[in-house]
This record gives sequence, C-alpha cells and structure tokens, in this order.
Amino acid sequence: MNSRATVTVAEKSDPRTGGEASRKRAFELLEAGTQTGAGVHDALSAILAAKAGYQFLWVSSFALSATAGMPDVGLITSDDLRSTVRVLGRASDLPLVVDLEAGHGTPLQTYSVVTSLAQLGVRAVCIEDNPLEKRCSLYDDYDRSLVSIPEHQARIRAAKAAIDAAGADCAVIARTEALVAGEGVERALERAGAYVDTGADGVFVQATAPAPDDLFRFLEQWERRTAVFLAPTRYPRVAKTDFFAAGASHVIYANHALRAAHAAMARTLNALATARSAEEFEPELSSVAEVSDDVGEPTIRALSATLEVL
Repeated sequence: MNSRATVTVAEKSDPRTGGEASRKRAFELLEAGTQTGAGVHDALSAILAAKAGYQFLWVSSFALSATAGMPDVGLITSDDLRSTVRVLGRASDLPLVVDLEAGHGTPLQTYSVVTSLAQLGVRAVCIEDNPLEKRCSLYDDYDRSLVSIPEHQARIRAAKAAIDAAGADCAVIARTEALVAGEGVERALERAGAYVDTGADGVFVQATAPAPDDLFRFLEQWERRTAVFLAPTRYPRVAKTDFFAAGASHVIYANHALRAAHAAMARTLNALATARSAEEFEPELSSVAEVSDDVGEPTIRALSATLEVL
C-alpha cells in the first residue's frame, strides 16, 4: 500500500481495540505495502505457497468445500475452519486470512467463531454481505440478493467485539458482493463505507462481470481509504500490478492452487486408469523425495539420528 493508505490505517483510532500500540501489532498485514496472497486448503498447499514467496494465506471456502467433496454453498462448519486453521498454523508462519463467508450464523454465532479463530492466531477474518444461504460468487444462475447494510454491520460489530474480548491481533475485512449482485459501483461504495464506519479495518470487493471496469471504478473512487482485497479470478489477463496501481492493496489468487491440483489429479488418474504402466507419467510427477523434502522428512531423519539410544 502506498504511504497515503498506510497513514490512513495506522492513524485510525478506536477505543474498542485497546489502543494504538495494539492496533499497530494487529495491522501489520494491512500496513506492509502491496501484497499477494495464495488461497490454500491444507498444510501442503500452505507450505508450497510460503516456499513460492507469497505474503499471506487465504483460507478459501471454495477450496475447503471442494476438498471436502462439497460445493461452496455455506456448508463448511466452524469446526471445519478451526481444524484447518490449526493445521495451517503448524505448517506455515504466514499470516492467515480466513474466509468466514457470511459470518457463520447470527451475530452471536459470529462472535463465537471469531473468538476461537482469533485465539488460534488468525490475522484477519473476512465477512461478506451475502445471506447465510450464500452461493459462491463464481457460480452462475443464483439469486444474488444481499443482506441489508445494518444486518451486515451487526456482523462486523460482533467480530470486532470478539477480537477485543480475546485481546487478539486480528483484523476484520468487510467483503461486499454488491458488484456481483448487480447493485452497481455507487452502492458498493456505500456498503463498503458503512462497513468501515462500523469498524471494519479493510474491505474486500468482489466482481465477476466479463470486464473489470466496475472494479477499477470502485478502486478509483475509494481513493485508498483503507486496505482493499481483491480475488480477480475472472480477470486472468489483468496484471496484479495494474490492480495495485489502481488502489488495491492485496491481490489473492484464491482458488488457483486447488484448481491446478484438480486438473493434475484428474488428468493423471484418468490416464493411469487405462495405461499399461505408470512409467510414462513419472516425468510429470513430483518425486517422492521432492514431496518428502517439502514436508520436512530430512528434519525428522536428522532428529531421529540425534535421539538414537547409544
């Protein structure tokens, strides 16, 4: 993020968050300049994202749902999230930003799940203004009606109260689906502004139209008021540097690792099902040693040697 945006976030004062020193610790993720995040769904994807040089991890509801064999329609439970966060926290030191969908229930339920995630060390939670019966924004042919601004503000207040009560270093990112729902740029700005006025520390704006024009208009008119997260899945031809130049602070490749894994597994398994042997596919596969190295087998081998009984 540029210096203007950094000052805006750093100077923001709110007595509910425990003071300026606490806020600076909590918002390292938001203040560290433009950043690129990777959507992850398990320890191995987190390890590989860290190895590749990403700055933060996005705990994707799309990816978690797919790896559980379910569509992304709000079926991931808070227990699923907590379990995944524990695994990811052991696998990588990168900041975790959790896709909390529509808050996982009533504001009281949002308070409960955010409390537990904050205590597990999550750096930010992202809550969207979809109804609880949400549908992934990348799915076509669904009703895209959103909850009212006051209803989403209640979710944000609940999340902020939970973080404050837990004494945790965790931010709240308010996601608006106004562009997906066809409400237009002005309504998206109105929603995002109301959410920040309520206490959200940054915004996530989603867009799925064939062209990213409305997304760029939002960024221009938002004027770097806060950190802005994007997951531009529908715009693979747009360079992330263009989004950064327009005012985005965080670009997330939210589901690319999962989709790559899906394609590779389907291709390999389909071919192996009728192949004479696996020999011809070996050059396309990671070796057992490469996988073992990434998950720490050499460290275990060295440790085992030091623990041998003499």
